[in-house]
Amino acid sequence: MKTVLASVSPRNKLLLAAGLLLGLVAFARLEGMSATSLARGLLGAVALAGFGGWLMRRGHSRSRFALSERMKVVSRTGLSPRCGLALVEVDGRDYLVAFGDSFAEIHRTRGRARPVRLEKEALP
Repeated sequence: MKTVLASVSPRNKLLLAAGLLLGLVAFARLEGMSATSLARGLLGAVALAGFGGWLMRRGHSRSRFALSERMKVVSRTGLSPRCGLALVEVDGRDYLVAFGDSFAEIHRTRGRARPVRLEKEALP
């Protein structure tokens, strides 16, 4: 059975616990406290709640623009159990990368290299 707190993030749980603890401390000390001390405590609690709200809002902010991927593996194939060949795009340029257990060679392609998918009927 799911509880209400199961869907709350750990950060929000921590802020809630800190707020409850602060409230308990404030109410426990009400006996013998002056109005000035009580006002200072309430002002501190409001300041902490505002700071917690700001932290939560700042953590959920989204970027106004999306960054493009700088490196993307376009295609990859195995040449043997320990060697492979990959077509990699980096900042709009294509590279062929041959790699294995203890080596890697990178070669820049001359033009735009894109993998070609052949239909079964086109093969001899």
